Amino acid sequence: MHAHKFKILGIVLILLTILHPVFSQNKPNVVLIFPDNLGVGEVNVYGGARGVPTPNIDKIGQEGIRLTNFNVEYSCTPSRIAILTGRYAARAGDDYYAGTTLWETTLAEHLKTAGYATALFGKWDLGAENWLGKREPTHQGFDEWYGIPGTSHVSQFTAMKGFPKEEEIPYIWEGVAGQDSRKVKTFDLETRRTIDREAAEKSVSFIRKSAAKKQPFFLYYPMTQLHFPALPHPDKAGTTGAGDMGDAMADVDYNVGLILKELEKQGIEKNTLVIWCSDNGAEMRRPWRGSSGPWRGFYNSAMEGGVRTPCVIRWPGRIKSGQVSNEVVHEVDLFPTIAAAAGIPYAPNDRKIDGVNQLPFFEGNQKNSNRESAIFMSRSGSVMAVKWRDWKFWYNFRTEMPDPEPDNLVRLFDLRVDPQEEIDVKDHYPWVIGIMDSIVKEYELSLVQYPRVSAQANAADPYLPPPAGSGKRVSTYTRTDRAALGNRSPALPNPDFTGSWSTAELSTVSVINRTDGGKVASLGSGWGEKIAILQRTDFLEIERVVFTPRELQPLVTYRYALNGAPCENSINVGRSMKPLVSTTKWQDNRLVITTLLPYQDPKTGQWREYKLIQTLWLEAANNPPWEPRLIVETYREGVLGGLSSTNRTAYSKGYR
Repeated sequence: MHAHKFKILGIVLILLTILHPVFSQNKPNVVLIFPDNLGVGEVNVYGGARGVPTPNIDKIGQEGIRLTNFNVEYSCTPSRIAILTGRYAARAGDDYYAGTTLWETTLAEHLKTAGYATALFGKWDLGAENWLGKREPTHQGFDEWYGIPGTSHVSQFTAMKGFPKEEEIPYIWEGVAGQDSRKVKTFDLETRRTIDREAAEKSVSFIRKSAAKKQPFFLYYPMTQLHFPALPHPDKAGTTGAGDMGDAMADVDYNVGLILKELEKQGIEKNTLVIWCSDNGAEMRRPWRGSSGPWRGFYNSAMEGGVRTPCVIRWPGRIKSGQVSNEVVHEVDLFPTIAAAAGIPYAPNDRKIDGVNQLPFFEGNQKNSNRESAIFMSRSGSVMAVKWRDWKFWYNFRTEMPDPEPDNLVRLFDLRVDPQEEIDVKDHYPWVIGIMDSIVKEYELSLVQYPRVSAQANAADPYLPPPAGSGKRVSTYTRTDRAALGNRSPALPNPDFTGSWSTAELSTVSVINRTDGGKVASLGSGWGEKIAILQRTDFLEIERVVFTPRELQPLVTYRYALNGAPCENSINVGRSMKPLVSTTKWQDNRLVITTLLPYQDPKTGQWREYKLIQTLWLEAANNPPWEPRLIVETYREGVLGGLSSTNRTAYSKGYR
């Protein structure tokens, strides 16, 4: 009887062994190619600035979808955390030195549950300094790997005259699951030129081996180019006439071609999802200065040039060819999208997943992305900026470029009108601000339900997360309207607002008894930091300068009738739109201006109205030079699910 059972069991095991490859073939192979610090302006199909052909990369987009609003984290380690976990890096213990905890589930680990072979060839950069034996790629789901544990600039170290003899020499490593990684050769300026080609060739071997076994595979090819020093492969050096960056880009495309050709050779290209996207925006270090195309800024910045990168995706027979879309997609979306393509949806209940499944959108079954917004956070987890559709709202503006308004921390940009992020339009489209605030509020509340992994907790594995819901309310940005407003100050009787006014603080030269504090971001009054007011019996005019330098542009003038009659103002900052309609009334020596601003619902295209209320009064002087101050209390109505806000702005006489 027992022998009969064992015989049947043996037959079943043999059948499962034979049929396993057949079942496995139903799952798509996944190739994720992830170049380093490669801006939009380097790729031919995105309008390559150097004129370097990129036929293999272009082909992926032509045979699938090309995204023009693909967003990433703005530095190397957090970008790798995000793409491999489907989570904003700030949640996952983002720290440039501590990597990420082993508690995080990577895409490779998840695909292995469905029988995928997994490999990484290229740049790891998630294990931190003490990665060996602790946080190797093979500890987080990869069957094998070859490449560098950190980043590319260390290849320069041994060529530096003062490189200490006792300092650890950078190496290229390789490893397989179950064993510690081993050194292969020194990572120096010579091997820096060849590492991506070697990684591509190992990728080809991995594809060939997996295809022979008829086993679905996940190939992660995080290239090291165009991170500085962008030294091209010897085969490509001097071939493009566009210097190292152009030659290195030609090498990137060539290596992509090696993988595409092998997929075709093995006859599996139709069952392989290929994703090519960059981890950050353009390289900024000279002389290897990258190109951000039409966008401003470089990586290590939340400027569009740092977070909007090229992305092309192909899956023949599933993703319709020839698609180009400006819909918002974020790199965190790739994890749930790939998981859905593999038939193993990923929705854990012990952590927040920020990515959304974009497969229906990529396949062309729906016009719109499943995402409307993306948040960009600093290393500490505070909010830098938020994108919603074609709008970008900065909570803490930072740029490496000279900034003519360093104190203007809060800025709104209309990206389709202003791709260089130069014209702050928060006063002209205030209805957008509340929508951004509501997005951030949702993020902050999620940190109560799922506390972010702190840098301290991340430094020591194993990590055990606190119970869900045990986090504290986290404020990820500061702004004057977030604090409760006190009582209004008394208003001077019979106010005359005529004069020039500025928000500049009247500080003294003396340092005695002076306490300098950090500037708290403010939305302002809605009229700017410097205004000129003319008040007469029947009207009030407010002038401001919008464009600096003015470049022959007229001053922007708002005119309000003081008899309560509606008054129209037409303001153009790059978009022609219906006029603003304002009415006024006096309340206890305060002038209340209520303005209805037109805005267009982005989903329906219908024009709607948004309410802005500005209340002005003169406040008695408390200090020298004993001049009254102009106080403007500004209420911004929340629309389309956005939050309302109220803040106060104080003006002093003159431009001081």
